Parts: sequence; C-alpha cells; structure tokens
Amino acid sequence: MDYPEQQLIQRAKQGETAAMEQIFRMHLDSAVRLAYLVTRNWATAEDAVQEAFVQAFRSLDTFQEHRPFKPWFTRIVINKAKRTKGRLDRGHLPYEIEEENVHASFNPEGSAMEKEGLNQLFEAINSLDDKHRLPLLLKYVSELTEAEIAETLRIPLSTVKSRLYTARQRLKRNMAAHEGGGRDDLR
Repeated sequence: MDYPEQQLIQRAKQGETAAMEQIFRMHLDSAVRLAYLVTRNWATAEDAVQEAFVQAFRSLDTFQEHRPFKPWFTRIVINKAKRTKGRLDRGHLPYEIEEENVHASFNPEGSAMEKEGLNQLFEAINSLDDKHRLPLLLKYVSELTEAEIAETLRIPLSTVKSRLYTARQRLKRNMAAHEGGGRDDLR
C-alpha cells in the first residue's frame, strides 16, 4: 500500500521499517544518479547514497515535517557524495553512457555522432565549477525547482537563478566553441 510521503515520514519517525523501505525505494534512483554526477564513479556514488540513507534515517527526528523531504535529503546526498569522493580520491573519471540506443545498428554513423555529442556535453558540464554545476544538475537531473535548489544549497533564490543562467551561458559557449572548431560564435 502506497502512502503520501509525509505520512511515510511520520511512520518512519516512529521506527516503522516498511515506511523506511518505501522512502528508500522512492528516492534511490535519483539519489544514485545525482551522487554519480558529483563523484563521476558508480561505486563511489552507491557508497555515498548508502551513507546518505543511513544518516537521513538516523536524523529523521530532526526533519521538519512541514517542509519538503527531497531538498533535505538531496543536501545529505550531495554532502556524502563530496565527502566520499574526497575520501576515496579516485580522481576525475569521465561520465559513462549506460543505455545504448537500440536503433544504433541501423545508423552507426548517427549513433557515433550522438555519443560524441553527449560526451561533449558531459565534458562541458564537468568544466563548470561546483557552484555552477550543482544547481544545473539539481534542476535538470534531480528535477528540483529553483526554490528547492535554494533550500538544498542554502543560498538565496536570486543566487540560484544567477548561477543557473551563468552555467547555461557557459555551456552554450563551450558547446558552440567545440562545434565551431574553437571559434566562439556567441560574441
């Protein structure tokens, strides 16, 4: 039986493991994806998310039920991912493309170009500093609203908007420069 998230949180605060399991299942995939984008390594991301869930469930009594859960938990995931990455210090690894296009065999040249385009995009995202990369990932990968991003990162909403704008402009310039053979077509 599925319960609204706030009800699950109340039940989890009382120690009900079924409620904790349901919260876990609701947030696992997006938490691992976000941790991966921070750590750039699947194993490190999974370790970070495991630690994040342990901390979240241990700290659940401090969670304010009238607030949304996702920004609170996302902040824990980001902090754990940063710490785990720093602790394991595996260096910069490229993003991996997990799912292959099943139609690629019909158009291998198009598939190669698509993969190259994704790799360029991921390189451009990697080139951003954390203060611009994290809001971008939270908006487009974790699908948080700008207000939730502000709450998660504990920065003003206007700062979130500014950083998102700057990040998108930098990505646009980076991609245009790469497509134009090094020319910046956006001047």
